[in-house]
Amino acid sequence: MPKLPPVHETTFFKIFRNHRELTRNLTTIGIPAPDVLEYAKQLSKCWFTLAEEHLNEASAALAANCGRAVFSRSYYAAYNASKAMRYIANGTVSVNADDHAKASADLPSNFPNVAQWAQDITRLYEHRLRADYDNWSDTATNNTLTPADAIALAGAFINEVRAHVNHTFGQFL
Repeated sequence: MPKLPPVHETTFFKIFRNHRELTRNLTTIGIPAPDVLEYAKQLSKCWFTLAEEHLNEASAALAANCGRAVFSRSYYAAYNASKAMRYIANGTVSVNADDHAKASADLPSNFPNVAQWAQDITRLYEHRLRADYDNWSDTATNNTLTPADAIALAGAFINEVRAHVNHTFGQFL
């Protein structure tokens, strides 16, 4: 089980933007930093839990026949799973709008089927943009995924992230 940081998670993130760099620097000067990774796992787990919540909301939206909401929540499920994995693996993530481009571009190189997942996250993002911003007569015809496909894709990605992170960093998701 991840360890709660001694300060609120957002405060930890603001102070230590890159937990891998922090650990490397402490180790360089001879200070052990075993808790830093545990604190980072807690932050990663928070983003992963949000991903699961978004996936549940996508399923509820599908049951309510709200296709636009399905696309939006499915993308955010994949996005936050990506954020959870990128944070624990890379040491840092952005909390700005630029992070959406990194959701597919900055996946860890050892993530299984990384190139395919990068394409799939990009497809979910494109569907989310159309769902959230377009209302043209041909908007729906530009979709290559059905709402059910989007949920399935986001769910598969979440499962793959969970398996990869737990295998690489120990069971915590």
